[in-house]
Amino acid sequence: MKKKIKINEEQENLLRGLAKIIAQRGFASPVIFLLESMQPLNYIISQIMAYAEPFATFLVNEKNYNNIIAILEQREGIDYFLTILEDEENIRLVEQKKRKAVLKDIKKMKKVAKKDKKSFLQKLKGLKK
Repeated sequence: MKKKIKINEEQENLLRGLAKIIAQRGFASPVIFLLESMQPLNYIISQIMAYAEPFATFLVNEKNYNNIIAILEQREGIDYFLTILEDEENIRLVEQKKRKAVLKDIKKMKKVAKKDKKSFLQKLKGLKK
């Protein structure tokens, strides 16, 4: 039985935002692989991040950085993020399939329109004679 992760709304939004950015850029698979391999070390990584906080907060928003540390301190933190990331990746893939289907339909419509244009022009030529 998995433990419930203690997470607030701000942390949830942060994780969803990160997952969305990663998925949109097509890096979901490498990030999932990396996080899965680092999962046993999540608490140690959170402590290293806490140690590096004074330096890292020059580059990253301090509140977001501390939220990530708080999430990583929990054993289920990475699992929770991976679930969100996989959901975002699935959403991206579904949207991509829809876009491909729409483009395919547009190409079909262009072909039909081209045929119709040719037949229409031929009919016009026939009427002019």
